[in-house]
Amino acid sequence: MTVFGEINMKYIIAFLFLQNTLAFTFNNTAGAAFGKDTVSVNVASHTCNNLGVTNDELLSLAGEAVYRFWNNVPTSRLTLTQGSIVSVATAFQTGLICQTGTNCTPTEALKVSSDILISCNTNATNFSNSVSVLGVTVPNNITGKTINGALVLVNDQSGNSFQNKSREEKIAILAHEIGHAIGLGHSKHNDQLMHFESIPTRKRLGWDDLNGISWLYPMEQPIGGCGTVDFNQTNHKTGGFLVTFLIGLLIIVGLKIKGSVLS
Repeated sequence: MTVFGEINMKYIIAFLFLQNTLAFTFNNTAGAAFGKDTVSVNVASHTCNNLGVTNDELLSLAGEAVYRFWNNVPTSRLTLTQGSIVSVATAFQTGLICQTGTNCTPTEALKVSSDILISCNTNATNFSNSVSVLGVTVPNNITGKTINGALVLVNDQSGNSFQNKSREEKIAILAHEIGHAIGLGHSKHNDQLMHFESIPTRKRLGWDDLNGISWLYPMEQPIGGCGTVDFNQTNHKTGGFLVTFLIGLLIIVGLKIKGSVLS
């Protein structure tokens, strides 16, 4: 048996195992996604007094977040781009992202017309009155199953935890929030980018992340009957085996072409 044949057999077995253990969720009951293939990530122009970064630096961090994480999935058609610094109302800096209620009804004044907007925010209610909550994200402009715009708020309260994170952690934090903006919920596994806790060593996407973005933004339309998806963040169902297999196969082929060693 050739070396390549051994690699194929090894990872086919791995995929058969993984299809029963992987889980991804969505952050909205509609399973909504952006309707276009290219989405910009913009930053609000107002001054963030407590984040420890300028608007330009925040935009640069967001740019690195999308290029390091979400734009490297061969089975996803979505491309995220570093946008620009845009002028928005003061409400984005001080207002509530959701109206009062059990479920989030987005505040109309903070609705994002298109793409993704990152804004610092000083309203403690958004962050459960805690400086330890790094950020909150809501796709707050949805039509049917189509996300038109999404808002990421970074905690800019005095003493917030974001300001003391390393540059690498800040990039991963923004990548996590952008994951929510494009429609993904949390993963229960702590080796995934979309795990709810910030992990300092998180430098790449996990299988839940890969499955989730590929389900929402498939390079080709998924074949019906491959698996089930749970739209409730609190429950976890298995994603489709075909998505997992194709992601792994493309990554293996890509690594082999580049001459890298699989670890």
